[in-house]
Amino acid sequence: MNGALLQDNAARKDPRMPLRDFQTGCGNDEMNSQSGEATKGPTRSGLWVRLCRAFRSNIIEPLVLSRNTPEYDARGVALGLVIGFVVPVGGQLLSLGLLRIVIRFNYLAAAGFSLVSNPLNMIPLYYGYYCMGSVILGKPVAICFDRFEKLMHPVMDKTYFWEAFYAFAELGREILVRWLVAAVILAVVFGIAGYIATLWVQRKRCRQAAEKLGMEYRTFVEQLEKETGGKR
Repeated sequence: MNGALLQDNAARKDPRMPLRDFQTGCGNDEMNSQSGEATKGPTRSGLWVRLCRAFRSNIIEPLVLSRNTPEYDARGVALGLVIGFVVPVGGQLLSLGLLRIVIRFNYLAAAGFSLVSNPLNMIPLYYGYYCMGSVILGKPVAICFDRFEKLMHPVMDKTYFWEAFYAFAELGREILVRWLVAAVILAVVFGIAGYIATLWVQRKRCRQAAEKLGMEYRTFVEQLEKETGGKR
């Protein structure tokens, strides 16, 4: 209250400064700068929050909340990594859908892990494929990153997967052979590693759940199989 009286007195002593300007002059600048910072802050943090939510919903939750057997989840992670490394960006979900017809696996986990390759990292990842394939085949890296990025523009500009796939195939044998060699090696290595790691984690999780329920591990897994319609 004393502060308000002081402001009122100061405004009366200086008729050139209206009370409205006195109350909102410099304070507004500070408030505007703070609001500007606050506006920028949520934008950056909002992007990070969305990325964290996407990672949690697509990678963590399908495994942590899974009511499937460890083998079923492990196959999902392994196949997701294999498809993610081998199939060009845009065709992962379709490929997993076709595989699901003949192989039983955790599709949600597979879809999440297939995003190891995505439109955001596609160009640097594929250039890494090209360089890795060149080294493995004993051939020189004849294309620099800037040139490779320009070659990938027709692929990135396409709307539909089949259009992008056709443009990707037109990159030429020199690039595609090296790309395929690296893609297959990475798919096999990470697919096996993903299967082993997921199987270990999910078995440990099931053992802990069985202990809490006072059940044997095998009995608990058999119950999961029954609940999920015989998924193994």
